[in-house]
Amino acid sequence: MLRNTLSKLSLTLILGLGSIGILTYEAIAPKIASAYPQNVEIYLTRQGGETYENLLERSSIIARAATQRTFDTDVLVSEVAITILADNQGLIAPLLTLNVTRDQWWQRPDPKAWIDYYDGIATLLQLNTP
Repeated sequence: MLRNTLSKLSLTLILGLGSIGILTYEAIAPKIASAYPQNVEIYLTRQGGETYENLLERSSIIARAATQRTFDTDVLVSEVAITILADNQGLIAPLLTLNVTRDQWWQRPDPKAWIDYYDGIATLLQLNTP
């Protein structure tokens, strides 16, 4: 009976100390940080009388600002994909996508190097008709 009680007490002590050790390690060990990509969609409404070229220029400026802001506000973001969508009187279509990693942006923060423009968008948005 004494032996059985000592066995239970020993087992309880071992489990208790093990649990304390694991909890202590979890509390003081540094957490592993993991980088991740960030996708951002931005909707622009065409301003009255704005040409397609001006809309593209405005969208490039906004894409650059959004990319810089994303990298500045979250150090764990490793890659940014900005998609600019335009709205012309209810017609919505993507104008451009800017895809860049943090390292690429740090070496060359020029949006024109990383932007892909979509073909035929002026027609879809009916911006090339008089």
